[in-house]
Amino acid sequence: MIRTLNIGTGAVYAFLALLLIISRIPFPSSVPASVDVGIAIVFCIALFQLSFGWQAVRAALVALAGFFVLLLVWAYGTSSLFSPGDDEYAYHLTAIWDLAAGWHPFFTAHDNIWVDSYPSGNWVLESYIVALTGLPLSGQSLKTGLAAVLAVQVYALCAEYFPIANIKWRHIWAAIFALLVIGNPVVITQLLTHYTDAPVYLFGAGLVFFLMSDALSPDRLAKIGIFSCIILLVNVKTAALYYVPLLVFGGLVMEMVLQKSEPAFLRRVFGWVFSKGVAYGLVAIFATVVVGYKPYVTNLLDHQELLYPSVRDIMSYNFPANLIGKSTVEKFFYGIFGRTGQTFWPVVFDTPLQLKIPGSFVLSEFKALRFDTRRAGFGPMFSLAFITAILAYAGCKLASLKGGNTISAAAATRGDSIAALALLLLVISIFFPESWWARYVPFTWLSIVLFAAATLFYAADSKVGKILSLLRWVAVISLLLCMLAATLGAGRQLLIVHRLTNAVLAHKDLPVIEFYVEEDPRIHLDRQSTTISDADEIWAKLFSLRGVNARVMSNGDRAEENPEVCDVYGYLEAHVFWCGYKAAQKPARN
Repeated sequence: MIRTLNIGTGAVYAFLALLLIISRIPFPSSVPASVDVGIAIVFCIALFQLSFGWQAVRAALVALAGFFVLLLVWAYGTSSLFSPGDDEYAYHLTAIWDLAAGWHPFFTAHDNIWVDSYPSGNWVLESYIVALTGLPLSGQSLKTGLAAVLAVQVYALCAEYFPIANIKWRHIWAAIFALLVIGNPVVITQLLTHYTDAPVYLFGAGLVFFLMSDALSPDRLAKIGIFSCIILLVNVKTAALYYVPLLVFGGLVMEMVLQKSEPAFLRRVFGWVFSKGVAYGLVAIFATVVVGYKPYVTNLLDHQELLYPSVRDIMSYNFPANLIGKSTVEKFFYGIFGRTGQTFWPVVFDTPLQLKIPGSFVLSEFKALRFDTRRAGFGPMFSLAFITAILAYAGCKLASLKGGNTISAAAATRGDSIAALALLLLVISIFFPESWWARYVPFTWLSIVLFAAATLFYAADSKVGKILSLLRWVAVISLLLCMLAATLGAGRQLLIVHRLTNAVLAHKDLPVIEFYVEEDPRIHLDRQSTTISDADEIWAKLFSLRGVNARVMSNGDRAEENPEVCDVYGYLEAHVFWCGYKAAQKPARN
């Protein structure tokens, strides 16, 4: 069964990578989305038949069918909901809809500066869902599908390698850790949005577990998964240029720990580099230069910058006041041990981030998380999970060095290799430029989950072992409470957007409702792009589909500066103001 699950998850990642590659082919005329999907399925099945035989093909087909069914069920089941995000109305949905309509990013510049300058891989995959279902917000179902695939992948790996003699408990622990891995608050709060931080984490975690699988038992299937995840991850977000090489380096670290009893360390390192590292590097170059030609190459050609627009300009007003000028280590400390707080009105962005005693909380922290999770954004109990998971592993290691608390030398070595990978994930999160902002360092969560998992490779039957086992349970329960907080926060943001949109729909019979978007002073437009946000147009289109006579107004005719001329008015996500009139001819402004 484990082999079947591994083949199934590998097939889904391979299919998505192939679909992304196929989308870049410059066909002479517009090709229906169904044709691209069909070609990707054929190539995926051919790859698995040639690599593993017909039995693997059956497993791959079942996995792909299940993946498609889940996407459709989620897409149609959530079709009545408005997405609770912010940036998606500014540019994510613009990109997805234009790609679904046939826009090819390699050949035509886009009018929206973000769409023109950011990686489009996740948008492309979501655009196929929109094109095939006809549902404008159905692209977000991809995250649910990816989370399910990752859960199966993690469960299969844990069920195979956890050194727990009791089969029932081994599968229970495998299920618990699969849930913890996908339960990252970044994923939960963005599940119904089109944000790209969750896909970065989901593809990145998939890459990590394929690297773990290949380190524990070298396998061609794992390498196919690694290649696929590299291609996908590089094309989701520019932050992947930082994460991909370091995550792959984690595979080397894990293998060196597993082989620590063998001599000739440098020979083993160079052996890994030439047998695996070179191939991974070539795939990463292909993913960046060919599949990611736009924006990685075009940004350099058009703007002489790899990261464009300037990150400094984008982040200029997003910092808590007490973090300005601090090092990434200090910022990370505040992000972990701070009080989970809101990041929307009436809490302004530069409100200082407050520290608290780990494990302490106030009830408001359990509803503060949202799609832009940032202030201690992994949840109110994460600081306690952070401390107890690391202490539990450190205690297991120290006890084993004193001659106890060990299942076997081989099991302890595997646990150490997982902990080494967890430590690397922690370090790369600490030194990411905005290490305090949870959605930008999502692998911090995975690091703590892996530290907790590493303790299972040590015995728990001694007195010390029982104490360390208790610490592990505290970490696990704390993580589950963080997941609860994320779920409550996600539910709250859905209620907020429901209330905001219902205010518009309640007046759908008005002759006209106008939409205006607030200007963003941070970014200067260039010769290729004339807009920073399409939120007014996106909202107008969504409401038009629901029977509202919607009209987009120019920046020069702004009702929010004189709202008394409106019969009804209000605000929507992405800084959009709406104004309704009972008469077809709106009154003159003063």
